[in-house]
Amino acid sequence: MYIKHCYRDGRKFIAVSEESPFYPDGKGGQLGDRGKIGSVQVLSVFEQDEMTYHVVPAYIEPGEYEAEIDQNRRRDIAAQHTAQHILSAAFLRVAEIQTVGFHMGENVSTVDLNVPFLTEEALSEAENSANDVIRRCLTVNIEYLKRNEIDLSRLRKPLSDKIKEPVRIISIGDYDVSACSGFHVSNTGEIGIVKIVDTEKVKGNLTRIYYMAAERALKNYRNAIKTLKKLSVLLTSSTHEMSSRVESLLAKVKHLSSRQKALSEDLAREITRSAAPLEICGFSVLVYEGHEEVSSALPKYSSADIVVCAVEDGYTIATTEKINCGRLVKTMKQRLKNSSGGGGSRRGMLKTSSDSSTVLNILRSVLCEMGGSLK
Repeated sequence: MYIKHCYRDGRKFIAVSEESPFYPDGKGGQLGDRGKIGSVQVLSVFEQDEMTYHVVPAYIEPGEYEAEIDQNRRRDIAAQHTAQHILSAAFLRVAEIQTVGFHMGENVSTVDLNVPFLTEEALSEAENSANDVIRRCLTVNIEYLKRNEIDLSRLRKPLSDKIKEPVRIISIGDYDVSACSGFHVSNTGEIGIVKIVDTEKVKGNLTRIYYMAAERALKNYRNAIKTLKKLSVLLTSSTHEMSSRVESLLAKVKHLSSRQKALSEDLAREITRSAAPLEICGFSVLVYEGHEEVSSALPKYSSADIVVCAVEDGYTIATTEKINCGRLVKTMKQRLKNSSGGGGSRRGMLKTSSDSSTVLNILRSVLCEMGGSLK
């Protein structure tokens, strides 16, 4: 291939050519090629104004180079893309649902269907039909035809007026016929398996399915099995009993959390009854270093003008109407090194690694110097 010129773009370089063996990212919804131009890695590829732009990590002198395409990646792309054709045809066959969008990701790919909701039955039937086609090892045929040579009635979706002749037609046995410029396997058996892994509603009235095919699906299955085995050991439960075991544990956690909250409230009430607030320049200040659950409840029961509670990454501060908490926090953080935070009129957060004695000294100096102006 011939590199016409190369220029810097931030920390990377763009090598430009008129013709390139590298398939661009995003074309037809699929991923682009990777590989090397000479000895330089190709990071991504895009087309613009009939030119091909290769994103590379180093400058490439203009001239002729040998291109090396990552064939493993291309085979994966071919499997994912052909799986999309099969899935789209399956949904049309079993439920008369049309595909309106497709995107291939590095880990998982998506198909957008023109229905707001999919039943589990439709999902299962489409997935079963797609995998049946894969197991049948149908030939995937690629033809370049003129428009008048195409049997339009066989196409899964109408032929766009934007497509120029000759039209590249992908036929998967007698199961699907589509116009497409992307990579495809030569036989459906090369895909091995396709698995729908998730669904979600998008754009108000569409359903997006997430799927994996070939090695991606196998790796995902292996990871799922490993995770289930680990959870089985942690939960001391067999995999088929895991669901009920988790439900039982969640119910127990919810009960204990509710109980913990009640006990924290009780302890907060007791602290406010027994602890004597500090008197600093006309303000009563309650300082607490303990459980965060108690910290969050203390301002509710304390009559102190200021409640300062130590938490994991700093201090929570609550005030009465005598002090604007946000102004107090802002003034304190200006005097503390490496601190941040903010708050509203009654509650705030001071993020700092300083110990409580340092924070208390800063609070004392602020209250004594500016107490009256912090309302």
